[in-house]
Amino acid sequence: MENVDFDGINGPDGIINLYTETGTTPMDGVWSIDPEFNAAFDATTGNLSMWELKKATTLITQNDYFFELRNATCGDVPFRTARLILGPYSGIALPPSGPLNINAQGCDSEGFNLFSAFALDDITPSPHSNGEWTYNGTSSSFLQIVDSKLFVDIPYQPGIPLVDQEVFEVTYTVGGILGCSTSQSTTVRIAMVRQVDPGIGESIAICEDDMLAGVYDADINLRDDEYLDGEDIEGIWLSEPTGEIDDELDSVINLRTIYDNLIDGGNNLRYGCMRYDFVYATEQRSAVCIDREAAVSFIFHEQLRPFSQSDPPPAICNNVLSGDLNLFDLLEFTTEGSFDFIYANDNYVNWRFISGPSGSSGNLGLPEKPEVSVLPPYEFYLGKINTFGAEPGTYIYEYAVSPKINCKVNNEVCDPYATIGDVFYCEHPCDVITARVEIQIFAPDYPGEDTNTNICETLGQVDLRSLLRTNGTSIVTTGVWTNSAGDVINNTFVFPTSDVAQTFNFTYTTVSTGGCTETADLALTINKLPNAGEDGSTTVCSDSLTVTLFDLLGGTPDTTGTWTGPFGYVSTDHLGVFDTSDDMLPILGAGIYTYTAPANAGCSSSDSASVEITIVDPIEIGDDVNESFCKIDGRVNLFSLLDRDTARTGVFEDTDSTGALSADGVLEFATLTNAIYNFRYVVRNAAPCDESSLNVSVQIIDLPIPNVPAQEFCILDAVRLEDIEVDVLNYNWYATQESETPIIDNPILLDNQVYYIATVDVDNCESERLDVMITILNTGERSSTGELCTLDFQDGVSPNGDGQNDTFDLLIEEVYNIPEAFPDFDIKIFNRYGSLVYEGNNNTEEFRGESNVSVRLGDDLPSGTYFYIFSPNFENNIPIQGSFYLSR
Repeated sequence: MENVDFDGINGPDGIINLYTETGTTPMDGVWSIDPEFNAAFDATTGNLSMWELKKATTLITQNDYFFELRNATCGDVPFRTARLILGPYSGIALPPSGPLNINAQGCDSEGFNLFSAFALDDITPSPHSNGEWTYNGTSSSFLQIVDSKLFVDIPYQPGIPLVDQEVFEVTYTVGGILGCSTSQSTTVRIAMVRQVDPGIGESIAICEDDMLAGVYDADINLRDDEYLDGEDIEGIWLSEPTGEIDDELDSVINLRTIYDNLIDGGNNLRYGCMRYDFVYATEQRSAVCIDREAAVSFIFHEQLRPFSQSDPPPAICNNVLSGDLNLFDLLEFTTEGSFDFIYANDNYVNWRFISGPSGSSGNLGLPEKPEVSVLPPYEFYLGKINTFGAEPGTYIYEYAVSPKINCKVNNEVCDPYATIGDVFYCEHPCDVITARVEIQIFAPDYPGEDTNTNICETLGQVDLRSLLRTNGTSIVTTGVWTNSAGDVINNTFVFPTSDVAQTFNFTYTTVSTGGCTETADLALTINKLPNAGEDGSTTVCSDSLTVTLFDLLGGTPDTTGTWTGPFGYVSTDHLGVFDTSDDMLPILGAGIYTYTAPANAGCSSSDSASVEITIVDPIEIGDDVNESFCKIDGRVNLFSLLDRDTARTGVFEDTDSTGALSADGVLEFATLTNAIYNFRYVVRNAAPCDESSLNVSVQIIDLPIPNVPAQEFCILDAVRLEDIEVDVLNYNWYATQESETPIIDNPILLDNQVYYIATVDVDNCESERLDVMITILNTGERSSTGELCTLDFQDGVSPNGDGQNDTFDLLIEEVYNIPEAFPDFDIKIFNRYGSLVYEGNNNTEEFRGESNVSVRLGDDLPSGTYFYIFSPNFENNIPIQGSFYLSR
């Protein structure tokens, strides 16, 4: 394939045409290849770029490059097949250079891609990928070739000259099959350069207490293996901020000097942790490798300062409702100079319950430390406990702080897994410190439980403590009773005299030896004997069955009772409400209703009273009436609007004070305008029923008379009745003042006619009728405004089909309408010699430049001037003569 030149331009290109190679043409069908190789094959032209096929054919049975020719005739069965056997191609090495004749150079720090030693450009195909590499040497520096990458390990040669390079020769062989080359090989020489090694630097964590103890006072040499191991000796130390290394070849530093500079004479005690990196750099031996660095790091860690409980154990009452206590608030932390050593970071502190009284709940709700801090609002470091209801006794807790709490930079906690870079290494060398916090919890004396109780007035007095409920514990007798005003009262309470039930609020307060106060509230109600009130009665109208039975009782009945009555009635409260406007309530019936006041709490007997209900009926009356009338109807008797069942014994009231209603109920429309008028029909009832009444609403429809003046038109307009402009939207035309049938056709208007018009609405109400006089002007007459009714025909005819003056027009919109105005007209057209060429009337087509008379019938007339005589043949309209020009 490396020798094939398809286009004969710029050397080989590796392209063949499948149609040419197989003796076929596009008429035979379309060639296809496995989609994997579509990028190499153009099915439209049949061109195959063999340089895009990446494997040589190595087996005679191999069908990788298999083609099928298909067409519509054969369908799914290939018309022809073909197989390409591709000979091996092992590529062309880059030109050798230098005294060692090498084709490429690489670094031993990573595998070298051997194909990068080949010429890979637009005019050179890449080698086939199914070849094998062979190392042609015996150097111990050779390791292996994997995936076309050469791996070697060049030994270190300290000192000058800095060579550290070795040449390796390898051969790439691509196999083939008979018929083509059985194989092809290309050999390349690769110079591999050793990557420089700065060694491995250590990171050493130092606790502040070791520094203060003098452990690191002596000078140290950074090149010692405990700090830097396996480095090339040719490296140098880069400049660093401590100033300890003045010379890039000097490896000696003093850590105590660095620490003293860090704390700045006590002005920087809260430094947290600080890392100092001393960087050892080695320079590359060749451009194919890179410079490398290693760092020796020293991390100074601030030590923890001690802390402890500041005051004696606090005394806490376990009945305080909030019950929340922060153990952290009981600790006192160290202060040095202007620095406070307070440790309150959730990530690096821990609370632990140590001991408590026997049978206690232990940690009193001390939460477990979360895996990840959620500050705020969680704040685990506070050590919040709940002392409410705790077992009395002594509780001990321990607060522990990890030294990692100090390891921060820019106020961010250091990454405990980082070893180098921008984040500090937090493998902490300092110790955890702890402190214990102790609290004392006391319980109050038991005063009993809050109590609500009722007793009857017949007792006279009571022992208050005996009324309190208990949880099974005895109530102490050393407590003190107070009333709602705060006054101290005796345990024996004598009832004051009263006509109504009385409620008293008392508080019983105890104080224990630990100073814990507890209270119990007593709400005492002294009830009267029940009172149902005195009997009552009432009469109600059946159209207003709304009463409250309780309001009908005499005396001062209790509000604790319920009602029973006819039809199984039982009230839900003491009121006994009946309301016809509320569908959820029962309907009131006639009969006896009994009110029963139950025995009050503490009292045993009940009391009852009754109310008798009498119901009378009102006269039945119909529903409200709504009617509409046209004003031209004249009048209406309102009694005629009532339904048949409504009693006629009532009277009509003129609610809107129209003055148009007579005593016998006749409403006259003459003085009424276009509006709705309300009247009330009233029938008197016997007490207690109110009068029966209904409303009558009468709408008077008074439509405006149209404003249409006398009409004047030129006869040429041929106007019809619908052409008259009217100032209302809905109207009827009539032939006479008394006609009952509107005009429904659209007659043409004639001179001296009179029509009558009235406004009409959707309900066929009409206004008064207006007479409208019609005047039709003949040609030559002037209107009342001075306009002349004249007929001016066009002065030219051009029958060219452009839509303008194609005929001698007898109908021009909004100008004249000859067929309508003069239905019996006739027109004659003569040429300039006086010969008749056209004669027309209402039944002939308009003149369009053709003769319709004599021997010239149907002939196109020549251009020129023609003369016409138009005879209206109607009343006093005289004939009209004129001329026009016929243009072709």
